Amino acid sequence: MQAAEARQRECWRCRAATAAALVCPACGTVQPAAPDADLFAMLGLPRRLAIDAEDLERRYHAASRAVHPDRFQTADPRERGLSLAASAAVNRAYRTLRDPAALGRYWLELHGTPLGENNNQVPPTLAAEVFAVQEKLEELRAAPDDAAVRAEVRVLRDELAERLEAMNARLLEGAERATTDALAALKHRLSEAAYLRTLLGDVDATLAEETRGTHHRH
Repeated sequence: MQAAEARQRECWRCRAATAAALVCPACGTVQPAAPDADLFAMLGLPRRLAIDAEDLERRYHAASRAVHPDRFQTADPRERGLSLAASAAVNRAYRTLRDPAALGRYWLELHGTPLGENNNQVPPTLAAEVFAVQEKLEELRAAPDDAAVRAEVRVLRDELAERLEAMNARLLEGAERATTDALAALKHRLSEAAYLRTLLGDVDATLAEETRGTHHRH
């Protein structure tokens, strides 16, 4: 049905067939986005989680050039407005599709199971680790001049960063099947990754704060 609708779309200016093109292939006029267009279609990609990074980059730059507002400064108001909207949509598509976490969240939205508002809660699988890290951060705040404690926190920081990198690498595993279990597993991994990013941010902020404090004291 969607493919048939895409084939039937016409340019609002010259009435040439446009399919899902961002600009009319006949007259170069910017087209309004199709009501059912997703971020994959915005860049001419199939709705799949396996995305070639170089292909994505090429498609983004081509689409960005095609609809960039600078090209339509002398166009009529309608086309200038369409250019601004299309440019914003292309940028959003690129930012989302190139980032595993953003892509995972968007994939959940597409399948009617958004991540939700409770993503800031500590996942049970991380509870013990979070407690240990926070305890070590409190130790550093209480003794900011203790080089040994600072070194321990730096080691924890590196371990968290490595774990987050590994988690991001497998974040989307199996989710393309879009079964109930696969989407639930994706939600779990996204929640874990989000909290690890938060925890890593706390560690970085504490190290930076205590470093500034140490410099001031000396």
